Amino acid sequence: MSKISQLMGKSKTFTIGGIELEIKPRTLKDLDVIVDLSDEKKKGLALAELIRRTLKDAIPDATDDELASIGIEHFKTLSEAIVEVNGLSKENASTD
Repeated sequence: MSKISQLMGKSKTFTIGGIELEIKPRTLKDLDVIVDLSDEKKKGLALAELIRRTLKDAIPDATDDELASIGIEHFKTLSEAIVEVNGLSKENASTD
């Protein structure tokens, strides 16, 4: 593998809603949604899409209907896991 592998994020396992999920970091393919997170009008839908993509990666056989039915009560925990895995917390801020 090339040097670029050093720039790839690392997944981490979280227990959310009583099930263990391997949360994988988001990548360049998610840039469209990440950009929308900074737009106040699109932020809610962007967060929902980011969570949907993250869950689809964690549970590949989940159907679109199942993903659309995830309870809002899990959004905060899922969002925090996404922030942590992607190094987006203020403590992890870097000037790389």
